[in-house]
Amino acid sequence: MKEEIEIKLLIEAQDIENLVNSSFIRQLKAKKETKQLENTYFDTDNWSLQGEKIALRIRKDGNDYIQTLKTKGKCEKGLHKRLEWEWPLAENNLNTALIPIEHWPLAIAYKHLKPIFNTNFQRSIWLFEHQSSQGCIAKIEMALDQGVISSDLSADTQVICELELELISGNVNVLHEVANLLKIECPNLSPSDESKAARGFSLIKNSTKR
Repeated sequence: MKEEIEIKLLIEAQDIENLVNSSFIRQLKAKKETKQLENTYFDTDNWSLQGEKIALRIRKDGNDYIQTLKTKGKCEKGLHKRLEWEWPLAENNLNTALIPIEHWPLAIAYKHLKPIFNTNFQRSIWLFEHQSSQGCIAKIEMALDQGVISSDLSADTQVICELELELISGNVNVLHEVANLLKIECPNLSPSDESKAARGFSLIKNSTKR
């Protein structure tokens, strides 16, 4: 278990080239890594987990499967803080025995969980250290995600086009400084308090209202 701390910034597709060619990214010594991530989120028919602001998913990363649980946490001006657990899986099936019972709503039965929606996207990753103007150092993973949110429960999709700055170690203030430096060169970057999971539920909720 760890505390996930990240800043989420939305970006328009037409601004990606400007971002990737920004002087901040060009001066990084980190080599960009690109991967395709396929994710399936689970909940009950009446979306009990979403009601508790809990996300449960399986991610396919190459030949690997990873089960992830995220708690409600806190979010303000694009800065997300929440507890997160990750477990490697031998196959693409939920293993509810891994879930820490003290962080699971007892009223929600595992047997009622089923796939609800998918978030599939290409992720470009830069892993680097940054020293702030105050001398603080932090290790940061910067991820540019481009893809779609889809569900069998909706004929619509939502576009994923966002930049995540995750604090691996160090001072959270450095995270804010990096975000501000990127905004200077890419002023259309905008903070988002909405996770991919929240957007997935919004997608299917909007479909059921029609």
